[in-house]
Amino acid sequence: MDQRSPSEAMVIDDPVYGKIYLPQDVAAIVATPHFERLKKIKQLGFLYLDDVKEHTHNRYYHCIGTYHAAGLMLDALEKNTSWLSDNNNTIPPLFRQAVQIAGLVHDIGHGPFSHSWEAVADHYEHEKVGLPCVDEIFACIDEKLFPELRANNNYGICLIKALITGKMKKLHKLGFKLSSKFMFIFGIICNKRNKLDVDKWDYLKRDKFYLKHLCNPTMDFDDIFLKAKVSDCGEYIEYRYNDFGKIHSLFAARWNNHRYCYQLPRNLMRDKILKLIVDEIKPKINGHLLKDIDAKNSMTAFLELTDENILSLVEQHPLSIFLKYDAKFEEVKESSWQVENWLFQTTIDIPSVTSYIQYDSFDFYGDAECPLVAVGCLLTSI
Repeated sequence: MDQRSPSEAMVIDDPVYGKIYLPQDVAAIVATPHFERLKKIKQLGFLYLDDVKEHTHNRYYHCIGTYHAAGLMLDALEKNTSWLSDNNNTIPPLFRQAVQIAGLVHDIGHGPFSHSWEAVADHYEHEKVGLPCVDEIFACIDEKLFPELRANNNYGICLIKALITGKMKKLHKLGFKLSSKFMFIFGIICNKRNKLDVDKWDYLKRDKFYLKHLCNPTMDFDDIFLKAKVSDCGEYIEYRYNDFGKIHSLFAARWNNHRYCYQLPRNLMRDKILKLIVDEIKPKINGHLLKDIDAKNSMTAFLELTDENILSLVEQHPLSIFLKYDAKFEEVKESSWQVENWLFQTTIDIPSVTSYIQYDSFDFYGDAECPLVAVGCLLTSI
């Protein structure tokens, strides 16, 4: 339940972190229709484990969780980084606020059923689609909120959009620069360098909570982020050598979730079925074809692009019954396949843990002798 105090701040009862306090300015973003829409976007798309239980956690709470996780990591970086003493042991408020808001809105552009929509709408990139939403949000909330982000020709807002994409060149294209001393902030929300970020931290914690029967109950990666510090040059985040094995375990957990959860054959088949239906009947919202809708060409239609609305638009198609959680799928032997009954096929491609982790893209601090056992673990495929 979300609770508002008289001051219009919010207290979020989150199943993963407990109570998360959102100050008035952040609560104003959460109250916009752009953010409220995320309540209607399932985190795991069409996932129905065992065709029995429907997992319904949504992007709304994941985004709030990522905001909270970003704050925890920023606190840890301030505590663990000695050179920040020159700045009263704090990261400048502008950068701190930009990072946390980027975490809050990083998935604002997701289509219906999250990543499933990227299999339906050609060339749909939720990070890119979300950027116009960021501009709209700051345009519709009180202009007195977030003065630091709006200063210097909206530098902070532009920084938020660059942090969402994880690309510093996005900031440069907008005519802005970032001091090398604070380039490390690009390693917090969407880490293109080594893929270790608080987005992943939150969704693995969140999926562990909802998929208890799937995930290892001892899975705990908190120390990776809470013991990290900023490099002396300020360009990178450094992790403890002691946590080397935990980093491998994090990516192994991600692989495990893809193999036994996210990319279950019946889950991927539902994505294919939805694409087939949408391609055939070409449904529209406000005159726009579903596959063409994004936040840039029609914000009004985009705000209606939700799980429930999509299912309503395709429910007359005979194949739509397979999109329901109680639909049954049967595995057939290859020898019994009949070509005339094929609708489509799909390939499950999950890169190995070792191919996903590039050792030279990580920076470490501490006792280099500690990770010898973990190195062997890291270089072993799962």
